[in-house]
Amino acid sequence: MAFFFIAFGFMYVGRKLGWGLSKSALYTAPFMVSVVLCVAWGAAVAATMRGLIDWQQPGTILRWIMGYALGAYVAVPNFGLLAESSIPAHAQTRHALISTLPSLVYVASSVALAFLLPRS
Repeated sequence: MAFFFIAFGFMYVGRKLGWGLSKSALYTAPFMVSVVLCVAWGAAVAATMRGLIDWQQPGTILRWIMGYALGAYVAVPNFGLLAESSIPAHAQTRHALISTLPSLVYVASSVALAFLLPRS
């Protein structure tokens, strides 16, 4: 039961941090800085979720639904921040990068952590 509430707290804080990161840096920083920040965000979300799962040891259903799926949701830092139709054509590439790269890094990092770090 604690995992459930901690995961929701992680989701709330993670969404706020992701929006803050998006507004302050991801859309305004140079392109390569945005790429590095997106990779770092996806890896940090994966490591945090892995740490929470190892600490709380939830059952399989909670681990997959409240753990990995919720982490994938948080891994998209700009989710719900902007209306898709409000993004100008010249910013579409950066928006697509910010929407997809952290998720891909999250999945790859989660898989890597699952195989490289044994469950405690």
